[in-house]
Amino acid sequence: MRFDRRADIGQLKADLQKGIDAQAGALRSRFITVAAGQDMVYWAKQQEALLIAADPQQGANVPDAETPHISLEAAADGVSRFEKAAEILTIYQLWATVSPLIEGRRLSAKAAVANATTPRAARAAAVVDWRDIDAYAQSQEQ
Repeated sequence: MRFDRRADIGQLKADLQKGIDAQAGALRSRFITVAAGQDMVYWAKQQEALLIAADPQQGANVPDAETPHISLEAAADGVSRFEKAAEILTIYQLWATVSPLIEGRRLSAKAAVANATTPRAARAAAVVDWRDIDAYAQSQEQ
């Protein structure tokens, strides 16, 4: 039996919830670059990719100036803007599948911790099973 010397269950819950957030953040970083402003770059690339994908001529009717991120990245990688747009949209779809899984577990665990009435219950609620998402991340890294 564990004797909890922490009298403040509120602080314990806050610490456990921070830990859950940190775990979710670490798992997210297996799929995306976590850096200040990077989310806006990803959003811009997605919007540019959608412009190119919507063009019946595979982006030929879309001026380079309207797709600066994709134009630069495609040139750097030696591929067409259409190929780069397809790659970006594929990656976005992967993220759109994985992100809700991570977020759902994160929010559920934090709510369970918040609703716990004892330190033991709070600790148990903070244990999140990320194994399937971790395994998926490993499969994408290969």
